[in-house]
Amino acid sequence: MKALVLGAAGFLGSNLVRALLAHGQQVRALVRPTSNTRVLDGLDTERVLGDLRDPDSLARACAGVQVIYQAASYYPTQTIPANVATAQALMETQNLLTAARRAAVDRLVFTSTLTTIGFPANGGLATEACMFKSLFPNNPYLMAKSAMEDLVLDAARIGFPVVVVNPTAFFGPYDSKPTSGTQILMIARRLMPLYMAGKANAIDVRDVAEGMVRAAERGRPGERYILGNWNTTQKELNTLIARVAGVMAPLAPIPFPLARYGTKVTEWAFQTVLRRPSPVPSFFVEMLPHMQHYDCSKAIRELDYPRSPVETAIRDEIQWFRGNGYLPSTGRSYPSG
Repeated sequence: MKALVLGAAGFLGSNLVRALLAHGQQVRALVRPTSNTRVLDGLDTERVLGDLRDPDSLARACAGVQVIYQAASYYPTQTIPANVATAQALMETQNLLTAARRAAVDRLVFTSTLTTIGFPANGGLATEACMFKSLFPNNPYLMAKSAMEDLVLDAARIGFPVVVVNPTAFFGPYDSKPTSGTQILMIARRLMPLYMAGKANAIDVRDVAEGMVRAAERGRPGERYILGNWNTTQKELNTLIARVAGVMAPLAPIPFPLARYGTKVTEWAFQTVLRRPSPVPSFFVEMLPHMQHYDCSKAIRELDYPRSPVETAIRDEIQWFRGNGYLPSTGRSYPSG
């Protein structure tokens, strides 16, 4: 079997490529011309250049594969109007669906996000049946992600073989950008004295990758699957990261309204005074109240994906950071740079 991985040079995508190779599958890795592909070095993959904004490149990438894994769906890098973000997200997703239909693939596994899972009416664990309702309808990330998920599920209703996976917060090696590993780096470098309190669910990125492979094999078209593991809190997660890194944990929570206002002011200052993007877009903070505790029993039952200790994932990510120059290789005190 031959699989196409979009976003192969990313955190999730590079771990997915490794999982597919371990299953003996041929892998075609779609990367952008500007992508840093070092996390793919040494892997037996066919690399092709392409972009979700370029329909011709997608058509070439999809030709001759049986399964497509979308691990590179659109997300805004800065705060922009929600309708602009949604339009871009839908255009890119429609380009992929068109190319996949023309290639007559057997399955598309579409990676969505935990924020498209809605809030349970009874206040219990969130499930795939909980429909999305944004707390912040002007948030470009929240609205774009929901729109993309709706589009692919609409395609499933008219017969296209697409399965949606909704990973929770994942940790592990090969987070070169970094993404979720930013939390680890901030704590390890002692740059995170305060944190936002709230619920969290964490999982090893390698377990997410394996869950995606099984979603292609066993998942039911038109269904969502929450790929998660440990229901916890931000405080507990931060404490675990700090213990593994050998540093002090963040000291105290910061109220959400203050954090939200602070990031908006910071973003304004970066854009208007410094004339460069803010390191933390203001929409990011608005994502945190959407994080919940999840009932992953549907995905566990139907996909039977592994659920390794999250501590192992964090330890392996810190080790990868140390081995690749993001953190000092030894010692317990980290510089701010």
